[in-house]
Amino acid sequence: MRTKRILAPVLLIMLFTALLVQLPLTIAGQSSVYGWFAPIQDVRHILVENFVKPPDENAMQRAMIHAMIDTLDDPHTQYIPPSETANFNKELRGMYAGIGAEVNIMDGYLTIVTPMADSPALRAGILSGDIVLAIDGVSTFDLPLTQCIELLTGEVGSEVILSVRHLDGSEQDVSIIRANIVTRTVRGHRRVGEGWGYCVDEELGIQYVRVTQFNAFTVDELRAVLAGLLDDGLHGLILDLRDNPGGELPTAVAVADLFLETGTIVSVRPRRGRELVSTAQTDGTLPQFPMIVLLNGRSASASEIVAGALQDNGRAKILGTRSFGKGSVQEVRTLPYEQGTLKFTTAYYYLPSGRNLNRLSDSESWGVDPDPGLVLPVTDEDYFQMMLARREYEIIREPEQPVEPCIGADWIREHMRDEQFAAAVEAIRQRMQNGEWPVLGDDQGAAVAFDQELHRAAIQRNRLLAQLTRLDERIDQLRGMAADTSRRPLLRPEIDLIQGTLTVRDKNGAIIGTYRIEGGDVDLALNALLLSPMDDEP
Repeated sequence: MRTKRILAPVLLIMLFTALLVQLPLTIAGQSSVYGWFAPIQDVRHILVENFVKPPDENAMQRAMIHAMIDTLDDPHTQYIPPSETANFNKELRGMYAGIGAEVNIMDGYLTIVTPMADSPALRAGILSGDIVLAIDGVSTFDLPLTQCIELLTGEVGSEVILSVRHLDGSEQDVSIIRANIVTRTVRGHRRVGEGWGYCVDEELGIQYVRVTQFNAFTVDELRAVLAGLLDDGLHGLILDLRDNPGGELPTAVAVADLFLETGTIVSVRPRRGRELVSTAQTDGTLPQFPMIVLLNGRSASASEIVAGALQDNGRAKILGTRSFGKGSVQEVRTLPYEQGTLKFTTAYYYLPSGRNLNRLSDSESWGVDPDPGLVLPVTDEDYFQMMLARREYEIIREPEQPVEPCIGADWIREHMRDEQFAAAVEAIRQRMQNGEWPVLGDDQGAAVAFDQELHRAAIQRNRLLAQLTRLDERIDQLRGMAADTSRRPLLRPEIDLIQGTLTVRDKNGAIIGTYRIEGGDVDLALNALLLSPMDDEP
C-alpha cells in the first residue's frame, strides 16, 4: 500500500512534467500556423474594409486556394468548387442517375450521339441523330451542354419529358424514367446491335477488347467479356488502352492480376509512410495466350500501370507510342461545411522495373514505352481521322444489313483508318503462326516520343508567332486608318492582353469606349471597332 501511495504522486509529477514540455511545442506549432495566416488575414481585412469597391470575397477565397495549388507545380492537384462537385463525383464513381445517352450540341440544339445499351433512353425509343428540342419544356437551343446535362439528370425514378425531332422529321414528346446509369468501360471494335464485336481473326481466335477507363465496374465487365470470348475460343488478345485516362488504382491492379500469375504489379511510394507493393495472385488468372497492349500519348495513370506491369513481367508486348506519364496517386477529400473538394497528390507509382511513371518538367523518361520494333507513331491528322471513324462504329443504330462481327487488318485500315490496330492484328498473327514477334516499326520509343514532343511544340510556337504577326499587321493597319481623317477621327487603341480589354481614345486623349475582348480574339475586336459606324468628331 505504501509503495502505491509513493508511486501515485511520482506518476502525477511525471505526467505534469511531460505536459509542461509538450505545451510549449504545441503553442509554438499553433503560433507558426497563425503567423502564416496573419498577413493574409490582414490583407483581406484591409481590402474588404477600404477598397474603392466592395470586393467579391468568394472570388478572393477561390483565388487564394488556386494560388496555393499553383505553387505545387502539380497539374493533378485541383480544387473542385461546390458548384462542380456533383459532376466531379459522377465522373469519379462512373455512375449517375439519368437517361443513358451520349449527347452533344449540333446546330444549336442538343443532339443524341447514341443511346447507351440497356438504357432508359434506348427503351423509350430514343435513337442516334434525334434532336432534343426541349427538356421538360425548356428549349435546348443555344443552351450550354452542361445545363442540358443538368436537366437530363435527376433523382432515380423521376420522369423527364424530351421533345424530340427524329431523323424522318417527325416530332414527339418522349417520357423517360431516370435510372442509375453505369458508364460501361469495356468495348469491342464496333457495335453489333446493342452489343459489341470483338473478333479480328476467327481462324486463329484473336480477339480485341478496348477499356476506356478504370472505374469500380471495369473488372467485372472485363472478366465477363473475356469469359465469353474464352468460350468462343480466345487464343490471342489485343487490349486497347489508347486514350484511356486512367481511374482507380485497385481497379488497375485487379485488371493486371487477371493476366499475371505472379510478380509485382506496381509500387506506391508516398512522402510519408511505408511503400505499398501490389503483387499478382494465382487464383483467377486467365490462360497464357499471346497478348498485345495498344498505348498512345493519351494513355495515363491506371492504364500505364496495367501496361507497364504486363510488359515488365513479360506477359504482353506494347505497341504504339509512349504513354502520357501520369504516375501519381491522388487522394480526394471533401472540405468541411460543403466548401468543395480537394484532389491532391500523395504518392508516385513505380513499375516492377523500378521506373517512375510520373512525368515532371525535367524528366527524360516517363510512362511506358512500346517494345522495340513495335513503336508505331501516327500523325495528328491520321489520329483525327481514326477518331472520326471510330465514333461512327460506336453508335447504336438500326442496321441496314447484318453486321459481320469478325473483321481483319485490311478492313480495319480501310474503314477504321487505324494503322496501329491493324498492325497489332498482323503482329499477333505472326507470333501465333511463327512463334516470333515481328519488327513492324521503330526500335527506340524514347526517341520517337522526343521527336513528337518537339514537333508539337514547334507547331504550337509557329501558330503563336503567326497570330502575333497578324496582330502586328492589323495594329499597323488600324493606325494608318486612324490617321486618315477622311474616314474617321484619329483613334488611339490601347490593348490590354492581360485583362482582355480594348480602350479607344480620340485625338485629344478622351476615352471613347472600353471593350472586352471575348475569347482573347483581338483581331475580331479591332475589326468590329473599324466596321462600326461612328459620329463625326465634335
